[in-house]
Amino acid sequence: MRVVSATHRDLEQLISAGEFREDLYYRLNVFPIQLPPLRDRPGDIPLLCEHFIQKYAQTIGKRVRGADPTALASLAAYPWPGNVRELENVIERGMILARAAS
Repeated sequence: MRVVSATHRDLEQLISAGEFREDLYYRLNVFPIQLPPLRDRPGDIPLLCEHFIQKYAQTIGKRVRGADPTALASLAAYPWPGNVRELENVIERGMILARAAS
């Protein structure tokens, strides 16, 4: 079994405060990957949008050509406090509401 976890909190500080188990931290911290927040990676947004559009087009059964450039510009300007999960939810919602391409 593999466990992939993410947090925005300082786990070492939480351990010092007695709010996070040290043994669990060392089990999870075998291979840490530092990834900047999505707001610092606006160039990733078009690629992620395309991925999520393809994913949900298949799941929902709609043919959608891609994201409108104006929509992509709006998405790039948003600060994304929910990171990639929030972007995925926005794209899924958009796919549900989108009209299929003719």
